[in-house]
Amino acid sequence: MARNEQYPGVLKTPYSIWHRNQHDGIAYSDIDKISQCPACGKALFLADLIFNANNQYKTKPFYTKRIYLEISTALQIPFFELYYTTEGRADNGPLESLSVRRIAPTKGDLQHINLDKWLQYLEFKVQEHIKVCQSKDYLLKRVTANNEHNKNFTRRNNYVKLLSIRS
Repeated sequence: MARNEQYPGVLKTPYSIWHRNQHDGIAYSDIDKISQCPACGKALFLADLIFNANNQYKTKPFYTKRIYLEISTALQIPFFELYYTTEGRADNGPLESLSVRRIAPTKGDLQHINLDKWLQYLEFKVQEHIKVCQSKDYLLKRVTANNEHNKNFTRRNNYVKLLSIRS
């Protein structure tokens, strides 16, 4: 974690404040997003979430990304930078838009995507994992549960079809 806050809206927790006040012989990095299987917990990809207040899509220096790259390589999962914009440009406002850049395993171009396209990608990563998931029965139970969170689950049948196939 950088001693001095480089970006607006940096999360200030009691731990991060304490850590920033320690000596230069230590360092840490926040892992902003680890997408995972909702049933077995397997990591599917890493992402660095970057508040994009000024539409600059400014990537972080290599030394900041290095830990993400090492973890991504070790786990053999993708690593992305996710630039998000909020309504009214306040860091704590409702999410308005996303731009995504794949960093590893191969670097990709910045893509501006709507929120539903990103949701489809998140669903795809879980569905891609289903064939090796060790908790398929639990995942089926989660996605078919009649609850508040699943009421607008428009592509639920994609999961159900994959989870109904027994290998």
